[in-house]
Amino acid sequence: MPIDGPLFRHAMSRLATGVTVLVARESDGGFIGMTASAVTSLSLDPPMVLACVGHTAAAHAALTGGAAFGVNVLAADQEDVSRRYADRDAQRFDGAGMARTPGGLPRLPGALAWLEVRRAAVHPGGDHSIVTGVVEWAAAGDGEPLLYFLGGYRRGAR
Repeated sequence: MPIDGPLFRHAMSRLATGVTVLVARESDGGFIGMTASAVTSLSLDPPMVLACVGHTAAAHAALTGGAAFGVNVLAADQEDVSRRYADRDAQRFDGAGMARTPGGLPRLPGALAWLEVRRAAVHPGGDHSIVTGVVEWAAAGDGEPLLYFLGGYRRGAR
């Protein structure tokens, strides 16, 4: 028997997740980003990740329809960055002075890791789309991760 949404959300809030900002190029050439906690590695050979993107997300079309997307893994002191890209009205990049991946996707300063991903497939997943991709470039910094647990932000420990 299926459970209701609130009970499922309550149970899943006990799963600590890392916080990322996904980025993609829009059809007009600009960039859009969104905060996502449903991002994980999928395969080591080839190196792949998957991200779950809500159908109503402002970045849905760019992430599911574009050739590539970026993953910025946020550091413990980047809660404000996470909140910005969780706000539908603030998800655009101005790009001024921002580092880029080899394919030109924005790299958020201060993140713990950056990935450039070639989209492989999009699968249905209820009210989300599951986007898979092959990692074509990666870089990593140092620090502690920003986590999401019990409906709030937490700092991770190494």
